[in-house]
This record gives sequence, structure tokens and C-alpha cells, in this order.
Amino acid sequence: MTRTARRLAGPPRPVTRLPTRSREVADTRFRAPWGTPLPDSGEHPCRMLDLSLAQSARVEDVLLGGKTHFPADRTAAQRVVDTDQAAEQRAVARKRFRTLATAHLSGLGADQLVDFGCGLPLPPQLLRASGPALDELHHLAVPGATVVHVDMDPLVMAHARALLAGPAGGPVRVRHHEADIADPPGVLGWSGVPIRLDRPVALLFFDVLHEIPDAQMVLDGYKAAAPSGSWLVVSHRSADSPTGRAEADGYRAAGLPYSARTREEVAGLVEGWELLGPGVAPVGEWFPSLSLTDPQTRRRASGYAVIARKP
Repeated sequence: MTRTARRLAGPPRPVTRLPTRSREVADTRFRAPWGTPLPDSGEHPCRMLDLSLAQSARVEDVLLGGKTHFPADRTAAQRVVDTDQAAEQRAVARKRFRTLATAHLSGLGADQLVDFGCGLPLPPQLLRASGPALDELHHLAVPGATVVHVDMDPLVMAHARALLAGPAGGPVRVRHHEADIADPPGVLGWSGVPIRLDRPVALLFFDVLHEIPDAQMVLDGYKAAAPSGSWLVVSHRSADSPTGRAEADGYRAAGLPYSARTREEVAGLVEGWELLGPGVAPVGEWFPSLSLTDPQTRRRASGYAVIARKP
């Protein structure tokens, strides 16, 4: 029986459109946030984002039922849903892995966490929702920990600073760094990042590396800088399964950057580090190891995940 793709929920309240630059300036280069060349003027590309172009973090927010998005993002999200009817459930499953993996690392003693491509905060209705709980990273960190959120979309970072902030004098320090994660020296060299590289650090790449064509080179830069005992977490879209190919078709149809990878390619990203749990495995296989047995979430989860430790 052929199923008809359902429509997304009705549009949220109208938003005020910000002025955009001319098409000669705001071209499609600025749809892809990572590794974008700087304009000749030296102006940071995130300042030239055209809100008439969809952006992956805002599309994900649509799928999660949030309100931080624009018409172009809603149109793109609908194209994703038209191709993959379970896209919204898969978005929630990806966030559940993020929560569980972070809690797992905290249990292993990780007290320095860098969230690369942090994206928008979780919509309120998903925070500690019924069923397996979802939460933000700084709520899962151990007392005394430092959490650094890194992204280069100014809208993302504005919401992160407002909603992902630890209380003043609280047990967890939270910092926000507007930077291109495809530039390891630029990220790690920022004096405002309170991360000590003489102690283990958790490098968190949740569902972001599919936006970076040269992800191997980027990760190698971070892996080389991390001290022994550090952790690396990667969740990544799959190029091996019909589900992964459907996701890829939907995002590409929406004009979003998408470089799905095979299991072997994902394994190459963490080469040289000790694999924990089930190793490089489908996300659904990780959930029992992280104490989540919800069958629907496992069924909807897609892509690969890996947690590794530097010898």
C-alpha cells in the first residue's frame, strides 16, 4: 500500500523578515556554514547569511517542532518529510543519542566537553518529555565541568547564549564560541575557550560532519590536539541503507549540504583511537549500551555512531 507523506504542522506565528543583501552577494555559498571562504572584504560569512536560504539547524528545529525558523526552512523541512515520512521521529532519535552519549561520558569522568556545530536549543516540549528524557549538555555535565558550544550561525549562537547558559556561579561553566568548526586551529586557539589541552577533553560531533566534505582532515586536526585519555563522539548519516539514501535525497532536494558516509568511512574518522561499546555501529545498536531500550526510538534511529578514546 502506498502511503502519502503527511504535511507538517501548520506554520508558526509570522516572523519579521530581516533585510537581506543583494543576490550578487548573498549567493548559495552561504547556505553551507562550514569551510566557507571568507569574502574579499574580510567580513565573516555568517554575517552575510541570507534568511531566504534554508539552514540545516533551523530545518532540524522545524522537524523537532520548534519555532526558530523561517519560510525557507519550513519549505526545506517539508521536502525532507515528503521523501522520508519518519524524518521527524528520526530527528528526535538523533537528539536522544546526543543526550544519552553525553550522560555516558559524564559517567566516565569527562569534565571538558566541546559541542561542535551545537545547533539550536531543544524545543521546550522535548526537554524532559515523557518517555526517555532529552536534555541539554550542560544539564548532563558533572559539577565543575566546562561545556563549550561552537557554531558559526549567528542566529544559532544568539539562541545558545540565551538558552544554553549555566547559572552564574553554578556548578558547570558554559561558554559559546562563534567559529567555523572546519578550522581546528581557529577554534582551539581562541583565548576565550576555557579548555585545557593538558587534560582529557570530550570532542562531540553530533550529526554535523555530513555537512563537511573534508571531515577527515578536520577531525585529524582536533584528534592531534587532544591529549591522551580524550574522547571523540561522532554520530553520522549513513550512505549504506535505504533509510540513509532517502534522508540524503530529502536534504539534497532542499538544497542543504549532505555528505553521507559508509560505515568504513565513519570508522576512518576515528582511526587510531580505542573504540568503546559496540564500536562503529548503527545508532540503534548503541541505545541498549546507553540504557535506552525504547523500541520505537531504536527503530527510527538511523545513521552510525561511535564513541572512541585516545590511547
